[in-house]
Amino acid sequence: MTGLSPAAGAPSAAGLRPPPGNEPPPGSEPWAGTRTEPRAGSEPRAGAAPATGAAYGREGWAATTASVGRAIVRELTAARRRRSHVSAGTTLDQFSFLADASLVLSSSLDPQRIMEMIAALAVPRLGTGAVVWLRGDGDAIRMAGSSFLDAKSADFLRAAVQLRPPTLDQNTPPGIVVRTGQSHYIPCYTERVARELFAGSAYETFWELPSGPTITVPMCARGHVLGALSVGRNGPHEFTALDVHLVEELARRGGAALDNAQLFQEVEESALTLQRSMLPAHPPALDGMEIAMEYRPGTAGTEVGGDFYDVIGLPGGRVGVAIGDVMGRGLHAAAVMGQLRAALRAYALEDWGPAELLARLDRVVDSLPGLQMATSMYAVYDPYSGRATIASAGHPPPLLVLPDEQPDYLVLEPGLPLGTGEKDQFSETTVALPPGSALVMFTDGLVESRRRPVADGLEHLRSGLAEQITRPRAARDLDAACDAPAAPDVPATVAAPTAPSAAAPSAGPSPAQPPTGPPVATPERRIRERRSGRDRRGGYRRPRTSGDRRRTGSFAARSWSGPDAVTCDGPGPIQETARTLLERCLLAADLPPRTDDDIALLVLVTRPVRPPLLELALPAVGSSASHARVAVRGALHDAGIGSLDDAILLVSEVVTNAVLHARSDLVLRATLEPGRVRISVEDREGSVLPRPGDESIDQMDAEHGWGLLLVEALAQAWGVETTPDGKRVWFEMELPGGDHP
Repeated sequence: MTGLSPAAGAPSAAGLRPPPGNEPPPGSEPWAGTRTEPRAGSEPRAGAAPATGAAYGREGWAATTASVGRAIVRELTAARRRRSHVSAGTTLDQFSFLADASLVLSSSLDPQRIMEMIAALAVPRLGTGAVVWLRGDGDAIRMAGSSFLDAKSADFLRAAVQLRPPTLDQNTPPGIVVRTGQSHYIPCYTERVARELFAGSAYETFWELPSGPTITVPMCARGHVLGALSVGRNGPHEFTALDVHLVEELARRGGAALDNAQLFQEVEESALTLQRSMLPAHPPALDGMEIAMEYRPGTAGTEVGGDFYDVIGLPGGRVGVAIGDVMGRGLHAAAVMGQLRAALRAYALEDWGPAELLARLDRVVDSLPGLQMATSMYAVYDPYSGRATIASAGHPPPLLVLPDEQPDYLVLEPGLPLGTGEKDQFSETTVALPPGSALVMFTDGLVESRRRPVADGLEHLRSGLAEQITRPRAARDLDAACDAPAAPDVPATVAAPTAPSAAAPSAGPSPAQPPTGPPVATPERRIRERRSGRDRRGGYRRPRTSGDRRRTGSFAARSWSGPDAVTCDGPGPIQETARTLLERCLLAADLPPRTDDDIALLVLVTRPVRPPLLELALPAVGSSASHARVAVRGALHDAGIGSLDDAILLVSEVVTNAVLHARSDLVLRATLEPGRVRISVEDREGSVLPRPGDESIDQMDAEHGWGLLLVEALAQAWGVETTPDGKRVWFEMELPGGDHP
C-alpha cells in the first residue's frame, strides 16, 4: 500500500512510465484514447481546458493508481473502525456483566444465598445450566447451588449427584478442579466421560437429555480452593476464549464473596454463642410468682447487640430480676454484656439492695477499657410482703399492671446510665404488687425504631396492651352475663402462648356468685404460638427471606416458669399466665418484620402465696421472746410438724436482739416453703444492720452479741435485709424427713 499512496513517496504523474522492455505495442497503451471517470461528486474546474489525448495519456495511469490506493485505504480504515467498535462494545458488555455480578454478590452475607446467586448469574448469560460445588469435610464435594433453564435437567442432575456424589479423588470435573485448582473443559460428552459421571440408570437417562460443552472453573479465595463452578450449554455452541474468561471472573468474584460471608458467619457465630451463654436457660420456679422472658435479635442489622436479662433466686423466697442494654453492637458489646451480667449476679447473690448494686455495677463499667455505657434496671420482689424495690440506671421505666386497672408506667427516678462515674445517683422505689399484678421490663428495642421515637413507642405499647387486656375482659363479662355454656368442641383450657397482662385478671364470675354451669372458655381468638414446638428452654431460628443482609445465625429464646396453660374450672376470674402476658406485650408493641435493635423482655406476674403459719405483732419488751417461742411451737404443732428445738432457740435469739437494739414494735412471721420453714422478725430500725459477733469479737466473756453467731451456725440459711420502714432478720430451718408440707 505504500507504493499506492502519493503521500508515501509515489512518483509524480509526469514522470510515470512503463518499465523498459514492457512497453505496450503502438496504439495499445491503456491510457491512449481513454480517460478516467471523475470521482463521484467532483466537478471540472471552471475555465479549464480539456486535456488533450497526449497529455491525458501521460497523467492518466498515475491518477488511476492514486485513486485506487485511496479507495483501499478508506476501506481498510473503515474495517478497522468497525472491528474497534465491535471490540469496544464487547468489552463494555463484559465489564457491565461483571460489575452487575459484583453488586449482586455483595448484597448478601448468607453463604448459601451467595452460592445460589452465583449459579443464577451464569444462566442464561453464559450457559443453559450452572452448578456451584462446595468443598466439604474430608474429600466430600457437595452440590451447593444450581440454576437451569430446563427443569427436567435440573431434577436429573440432583438425583444423579445424590446417587453418586463427587469426591476429591474422582476424575470428574468437580473433583479435578477442586483438587488441582485448574479449569477443566469438556467440548462434548463421550461414553467414557458419561460413565464416570453417572451410574446405573442415570447413564441411560443422560443421553435422553440435551447436552453440550461444559466448563468447570475453580472458586478461590486467599489462596485456597473453596469449590468450583460448572457452566454447560445445550447444543454445539462451544465456549470462546471470552466466554471462558467471563466464567472464570464470575467464579473469582463469587469465591471472594463466599469467603467474606463465611468469615462474617464465623465471627457472628462466636458473638451469638457468647450471647446465648449469657442468657439464662430458664427462670427459677419460685412460690408466689411466675416469670416469662424472651430475647429477640435485631434483623435489620448484621451484628449482635448487648441486651440481657437475668432472674436470680435470693434467700427467703425473694427474687431479683434484672434487665440491661450495653450501648453498641458486635462482639465487643456482647463481651461487655457478659462481664456486666456476671458482676450483677455476683452482687445480687451477696444480697445488695437495688441502688447499691447499680452503684457497684457503675464502678465495674467505669473500670472497663474504652468508653463503655449501659442502661440497667434491677428489682427485688418479696412474695410474702407483696412489695418490689426497684432502681434504674437510665433504663426505660417498667410497665406496671395492677388488678382491674389500666397498664401504666411506674414513676421512678430514672438515674444516669452505667459508666458515667457519678456517685450517689441511684435511688430506690418501692411498689406494692398484690396478687394478680405484673411488672413488665424491657429494652428500648421494643419501643424505639426508625419509624417512631421512643416516646411514641412507649405510648403505643401501653395503649396496645390495655386494648389486649380489655378485649378478653369484655368478652368474658358478656359470657358471664349471658351465662352461655361452652361449646362442646371447645376445650376448657385457654392456651397461654399469648400474653395478656398477667397482672390484670380477666373479668368473669365473682367468687360470691360461682358459676352453675360448666366452665366457660374465653371466646377471644386464640393467638397462635410463635414457636415451632421446641421446649421452654429452646430457641428457634427465624425463616430467612432471600437477598437480604440479615444475619444468618439469628436466634430467639423464650423461657418461663409457671403453667403452660390456665384452666377455668374454679370460681373467680380466669388468671392469665406470665407467658400469655409476654405474648400480648409483643403483639401490643406492633413490631415491624425487620427490627432495628435487639429486644429483651421480662414479665413478672405475682400470685397468691400460701398464708403464713404465724403472723404475730410483739412489743419491744423482754417478755416478747417467750411469747414468740410459745407461738412458734404451737404453729408448728398445728401444721403437723415435729418440734424443732433449734428453730425455737433461734426465734428467741432473733427476737431478743430486736428488742435490745431496735426498740420498736416487732412483727414475727413463720411461713412454710417446700422442705423448710422460714421465720422472720421485722422492726422499724434499719439504720444499722447487725452482723454476727459485733459485740463479742474482742470480748470472749461478753454476755451479748452471740445471737447471730448461733443463727449462722444452726440455720440452713439466714440473712438481713432492709424494708421500706426498717429491717428484717430471717432464717430458714430444714424440716424433718416426714414433716414436709
